[in-house]
Amino acid sequence: MNQIALGDPSSWTVLDGQFVSAPFRRAAAFFSFGSDQTVREKFEITLSGSPAQVSAGLARLDQVILRAASYSNMAYFSPQYLRFQLEAGGDYYYAEISELYLEASPTSYITHQKGSFLVTLHYTRFNYFDSTQCELPLTGRGGADVTGGFDLINHTDLTSNYGNYVTIKSVDSETDLPAPLRIELENTYASNKIKDIAIGSFHHPSVTDEKIFFAFATDMSGGTQYYNVNAINDYYRRVSWTSSAWTSLYNYPVPLTEVDDLDGRSFRPVLHLYNSHAFSDLYFRIKLMRGSYTLQVCDLVYSDPNFQYVLFPPIQIPPNQLLREMLPHHVEIQIDGLKEDGSAAQIDVDCLQLLPLDYSAFFQGFFEMSQDDKLIDDSFRKLSNVRYSAVGSETVAHLRSGGPLLLYPGHNNFLFFILANENNVIDINRTSQVRVYYRPRLRLL
Repeated sequence: MNQIALGDPSSWTVLDGQFVSAPFRRAAAFFSFGSDQTVREKFEITLSGSPAQVSAGLARLDQVILRAASYSNMAYFSPQYLRFQLEAGGDYYYAEISELYLEASPTSYITHQKGSFLVTLHYTRFNYFDSTQCELPLTGRGGADVTGGFDLINHTDLTSNYGNYVTIKSVDSETDLPAPLRIELENTYASNKIKDIAIGSFHHPSVTDEKIFFAFATDMSGGTQYYNVNAINDYYRRVSWTSSAWTSLYNYPVPLTEVDDLDGRSFRPVLHLYNSHAFSDLYFRIKLMRGSYTLQVCDLVYSDPNFQYVLFPPIQIPPNQLLREMLPHHVEIQIDGLKEDGSAAQIDVDCLQLLPLDYSAFFQGFFEMSQDDKLIDDSFRKLSNVRYSAVGSETVAHLRSGGPLLLYPGHNNFLFFILANENNVIDINRTSQVRVYYRPRLRLL
């Protein structure tokens, strides 16, 4: 071990190895191993110097303990870490620690006056270590192996360079465990402002084609198809009906190979409306079908006339558990509509996106993001905020829901971004730029 240190980015105290200074002389780690999410461990720390130096060293350890307790009560900005460097010039590895306390022998006051002290630091940590943050090369419609900022547009269709996703190829990352991501998403669009953001993640050892996550008007049946260059993929479907009962509006037969690639995961369908509607009593639901047989009926959702999109409850494709000894059977996604008063209704749809929920996060905005503002979502720090370019400051601007965003080892990883403006419209020509970082995670040093 080249170095062991304790603290946080604002202040590190070296306990052992390179750059150690009085009164710290040596630290011996007693690691625990097991399958639990957290482990309880200890360090034996040797201090040596004048009595005043030893007292100052003990005070620094007490400060770390106080900061860890304050962080758990949201009274300090950063957790405390044990930081390890295995070899000179190598990467650092971090273990977030909590529940700290010091233990000394009953005769320690005697050795203290002689300038020597042995103290045991007890702590709890998560059962892994995170390494130094590094940027990931991104691939998608906007380029291949791009670092420094990848350009997105707020939809994906068959047009070159139009994509709201990035792929991280399996060969471009090295981590033993699912590793925390840091997402930096910048608004590069001058019109309107970003309010709500959805980020979905999918990983698979062999899938490289994003088409499985999108159903365009040309892929669906139901209603009448119209050409319009302003629609996603240049087409939308219009359905008109008059009924007070549930009515089948659209049907998307998921191709057999795509059902296999979707791998039985969970997805949140996002229906993009080419035109907003004005109905206050309109509901939708999704049914998973096999021909004329219904496999699953999902909960209904209200279609708010102030929103130009519909978020459905999660669905699993293919539904239910399979032996996976053969290809799964094809399924169809059917979208039903209900107009409660039974009067005439009409909707226009141009895309159904299946937002993957392997690891996902939703950001409901209470402050908007103007051009050049940047969302930072750091799953290592478990924090997200917005940096406002005009005033050079940051603040929490969204109510975040969902778990951490993670990079899955040995797989191609997809990240999808859906941005809604302050008018609750997914403006499909909106541009943004993303950078993605990760910290390799390992179980054992």
